Amino acid sequence: MGRVGAVSLAVLFAFGCKPEFSERSSEVRSLRVLAVRTEPGEWQTVLDPDTGGAKPAAFRALVVTPEGNDTTAPLNWAFCSLPKPLTELNDVTIRCFEWEADYLVPMGTGTNVSAPVPENACRQFGPDVPEDQAYRPADPDVTGGYYQPVRILLEPGDGSLVSAVAKVRIKCGLPGATQEQIISYQRRYHPNTNPSIQGVEALLPRGSQPAVPLESDPNAPPLQVAPGQKFELRVSWPGAPLTDACGDGYCGPTESKDAADPNACAADCSPEKGSGGAERYLAFDQETRQLRELRESMRVSWYTAEGFGSFADDRTGAAENDPTTFASNRFTAPQASGDFPIWVVLRDSRGGVDWKSIRIRVAP
Repeated sequence: MGRVGAVSLAVLFAFGCKPEFSERSSEVRSLRVLAVRTEPGEWQTVLDPDTGGAKPAAFRALVVTPEGNDTTAPLNWAFCSLPKPLTELNDVTIRCFEWEADYLVPMGTGTNVSAPVPENACRQFGPDVPEDQAYRPADPDVTGGYYQPVRILLEPGDGSLVSAVAKVRIKCGLPGATQEQIISYQRRYHPNTNPSIQGVEALLPRGSQPAVPLESDPNAPPLQVAPGQKFELRVSWPGAPLTDACGDGYCGPTESKDAADPNACAADCSPEKGSGGAERYLAFDQETRQLRELRESMRVSWYTAEGFGSFADDRTGAAENDPTTFASNRFTAPQASGDFPIWVVLRDSRGGVDWKSIRIRVAP
């Protein structure tokens, strides 16, 4: 049995969110894992025709220090297959944060890894009966989703321990639904795809000057502002279609399956799959026992290095069913001169993630 790291103040829950204590969550004081993006955005087992095994999912972490992005951090990744006891209050059991254990499935090291999600994910973290019947089936979240936890550990070399947990949304069954509802759900459900940040802009208080796009290219000249200057930052994402259309990955209630291709609709059309915005999806209401069509909420987390100015809010966004396609935040630049990093992380309510890393130059 491997040792457990000191994770009480370092664990990131719910798609990379850091718990808030005395410091603000928007301040980066040391090496941190701010977010993890999984492709696909919702896992279901797909067999590789060449190998016969399950196709792997891809994982990418946003690792940062007060100086900027760290793309070389030797993160240690593992799936944790141990359910959480009812006596623990955290999202995952503290035992997931061991370096080695028989319930940990190694995934690799680095900031980018790939591995197939464990086949027993829906048993251990979904509605199916767990392999160890001392645990109970998991309850879905408010979007009807279930999640396989991923444990991430790193020893920076200074005696400290960085720890994080990501969650992979997994497609499982629909307990409590009728056969008719299950069929309707399978035909109409939108698997989650990751959101996409269209751009980040600075709205400077200079009369009628338009918003200034901020480039994430490290070679592009950063936006220059004055010491202590206050201005607004705005992040935007695409709009999402309001109606079902053939070719978007499923068939709506008025569409029929193509007999030659069970994964396509019969009509000849090809709209884009996955909008990158607040997607519509179907959820089974556990109280009313009815299917409900919902639209994702979108949340933006803002980060900057400790001492480099401050945000008015650590998080902004758009609520469920809100058609807004942007979120803003007020930023106050520091008094010191220099180039400083800012990170913007966009999350949808079903676990999808995207981010942008930008820099701002402060000069008199």
